[in-house]
Amino acid sequence: MKSSRRTRRWAIGAAGAALFAMLGAGITSAPGFAQTRPPVKSDRQAPAKRPNILFILIDDMGYADLSLTGNKLVATPNIDALARDGMVMTQFYDAAPICSPSRAGFMTGRFPARDRFGTYIHDRKRNREFGQADWLDPALPVLPRLMRQAGYTTGHFGKWHLGGGRDIGDAPLPSAYGFDESYTQWEGLGPRVLPTDLTNRLGQQSAELGQGPVEWLPRAEITGRFVDKTLDFVGRSKDRPWFAQLWLTDMHTPWVPSAGQLAATKGKGATPREDEFLAVLVAMDAEIGRLVDGLRRAGELDDTLIVFTSDNGPTIGANTPGSAAPYRGRKASLYEGGMRQPLIVRWPGHIAGGGRDARSVAQAVDLLPTLAAISGATKPAGIDGIDISAAWRGRPITARPDIYSHIARPGGEAFGPLYSIRSGPWKLLMNADGSGAELYNIEEDPQEQRDRKAEAPAITTRLSAQLSKWIAGLPPPALPRRRAM
Repeated sequence: MKSSRRTRRWAIGAAGAALFAMLGAGITSAPGFAQTRPPVKSDRQAPAKRPNILFILIDDMGYADLSLTGNKLVATPNIDALARDGMVMTQFYDAAPICSPSRAGFMTGRFPARDRFGTYIHDRKRNREFGQADWLDPALPVLPRLMRQAGYTTGHFGKWHLGGGRDIGDAPLPSAYGFDESYTQWEGLGPRVLPTDLTNRLGQQSAELGQGPVEWLPRAEITGRFVDKTLDFVGRSKDRPWFAQLWLTDMHTPWVPSAGQLAATKGKGATPREDEFLAVLVAMDAEIGRLVDGLRRAGELDDTLIVFTSDNGPTIGANTPGSAAPYRGRKASLYEGGMRQPLIVRWPGHIAGGGRDARSVAQAVDLLPTLAAISGATKPAGIDGIDISAAWRGRPITARPDIYSHIARPGGEAFGPLYSIRSGPWKLLMNADGSGAELYNIEEDPQEQRDRKAEAPAITTRLSAQLSKWIAGLPPPALPRRRAM
């Protein structure tokens, strides 16, 4: 095998194939997956035109927060229906386990640490301390610009967190990245909606920056506004294919349901705080149902590819609501629970309903080249992702380049090391100086309970060398200097 970061490819082993065979046969006893109907073949004819594309990204949703993936406290029928009518990839990884770099990976098709994205964008001082860019460089290849160049009308609705907010009022607007229109919130500029009921000053800080018209709403109504804006955009874009990002913030703290939303889940959680968490989850699912119904009424649903996932694992904190079960770790951790998500894709006539792909290993950086291939957009040079559209059509990916990840925060046992590489069945984590190395066979041990570095020294040495080489190529400083998140 070649050892270059860009060319190294690895085969996915027999354990993953066996698990995929179980799921393909309708056996859904794999960790973290609730039972659904067996895969069915679609007899629809493929749409004649290029698909519209809707990318729904949830903030801080854990792997097992959906009833599809094991939530027994409440149901998420509308999100589950996307999977029933499409397919789920169960070995999908975010590019990083925290907001801003995770989103940068989706946007650029590049490992975000290459572009000085290692943690969430905060104020200028903290960004400097962590070697974090104040905003995503608009000169990079970015998905919305590629889609626009391919003839798509483009819109972004929801959380941004790629520049703008706090004391950063000179970040590029979303239009600089190729969006025809946008409507975001306090971590972005341009037209935006701000919450009336946050206890911090983030909304007020955003308003003071100017850079676009501002509206104010209770937090419980903001997702509904984003859905309204998305449907309005769709209704005005029927003369061309459209690309829309709907990035929702419901699952991110603070959870502030309305009285009516809370009444639907009161007593279902172990604590009043979990009741609030469940309330916003159920309300978000209902809004996604309203969105799908709106697309259906507009005659757009069957011509639309819907991609749905989360930006990282559930919120940090002991006894905090949100579940990554059965995986180890949460948000800000490179363990599976911080980065592994269900990826749901629905595309009538191209993706068979009820499918499960437990074999293909995919990462956020794959979204750009995949959607470029589907839409006819030009694939840019210098990206790290691969086209995984064959897996969506029922042909699992059996080999791919190695996957690299980084989180910029002080190290610590609770969250684990700061860098990782996934190569075939193996995943190695370590710090920049080589300390804290841990090695896991993810096919055999997806819960990362058995550190294999002493049992497999040759693999540990090889992957440590590869990861060290990748770290050395990142822009300095590679590590935070002080101050925890």
